[in-house]
Amino acid sequence: MTQNYSNYEGGYQNFVMLELGRRASGDTINTGFSTNRIGLLANELSISTNKQSLAIPIPFSGIISGEAQTLALDAGMASKTVTMAGVILDQRITKQNKHGGKVENVRMTAHEIAQLLHSYIDSSFLHEDQNLSKLIILMPSRVDTNFEYRNSTHENAETTELPLIPFTWANRNYDIPQTSTGFKLSFGATDFPDEILKTVTVTDDDGNDVTTTETEIPGITGYLNNFDCSFNGQETPAVTFNLSFTSASTAISDFINSSF
Repeated sequence: MTQNYSNYEGGYQNFVMLELGRRASGDTINTGFSTNRIGLLANELSISTNKQSLAIPIPFSGIISGEAQTLALDAGMASKTVTMAGVILDQRITKQNKHGGKVENVRMTAHEIAQLLHSYIDSSFLHEDQNLSKLIILMPSRVDTNFEYRNSTHENAETTELPLIPFTWANRNYDIPQTSTGFKLSFGATDFPDEILKTVTVTDDDGNDVTTTETEIPGITGYLNNFDCSFNGQETPAVTFNLSFTSASTAISDFINSSF
């Protein structure tokens, strides 16, 4: 029996997206929500954080106390990975290969998108129109960065009625130690994300207030280290997939891509 996925077609409606380096590096920002992003329908998603501490046994500790002791040294290191399994669906792919360039918007089959992903993973960070350097996972959120409800109605609201934020490893401001003057004792930390598609008002060069909708999403930067798919007749026209994504800094590649 063939499964009907027509209600899920659309890519960004799946709440999981891969973003190309062209956009992640800041070259084609605010060009539309789906530009240079590929949506995935994830049926299973696992997030792993493995802390790497140094365990040093204390010599002779068992002789003195009768119980051997081990000293743990927190080196501030952790490996962070995301694995998922799901389906790829027919969807419209919107691409722009340079800022201000022509926007291409085409409908591709699930099989074409699977091939596209394989070819992109086979590429390198120097090809920013092929480098998938960010994973976006949207999730509902009640509490903001100050440990307060984002809205007075959110405490008892249904999960489907809550705003969406991207999953990151960022801490809320409330949990970051500060001095008496409000100076944060955390350097280079990622800001806790705000809700997506939030309407903001900014003042332009002429002093006029301009209201815009923010379409940039922090997400998880890093690289895809594994992707496999299956063309299964029972799932047609969908294509099943599995992938693994490792969180890592892309500052060097983003700098190179934005400079050249």
